Amino acid sequence: MPRFSEGEKNKMSKSPCSESSVHSGLLQKPLSAVDWMATGHVALAFGLKPEELHSASRGYARAAQARQVSMYILHVSMGMTLSQAGAVFGRDRTTAAHACKVVEDLREDPRFDAVLSEIEGQLSASVASARMHSSLSSGGQSDAYTA
Repeated sequence: MPRFSEGEKNKMSKSPCSESSVHSGLLQKPLSAVDWMATGHVALAFGLKPEELHSASRGYARAAQARQVSMYILHVSMGMTLSQAGAVFGRDRTTAAHACKVVEDLREDPRFDAVLSEIEGQLSASVASARMHSSLSSGGQSDAYTA
């Protein structure tokens, strides 16, 4: 997979595409803990930084695929609507629907499916643990764990 130098990354981040009002207008609320956990788990599995998944531009293929996997997990495993899952990355529901279709097709590969199943299991366990700990504390914020 191609890796970009810091200079190349800076040039890409300053492109007109990165300032797109289309992408920035779709993200309407701050990211929840679940959004960050899903992005972090997928980024780690793909060997990327979480911010690479949140780029306004498509980026390179590995980052685009990781973003698709994150949208899929947020929709299928975490129960977000397609609109909500897409908005986490500044995309619309049709992009999230396409991502889900792509990931479903990729799950035909047993190795890919095994990695995705592991990520889904880790996220489910993390969310369950966080909810349990939140209910034990008197001032826990349940909003932080909701999709």
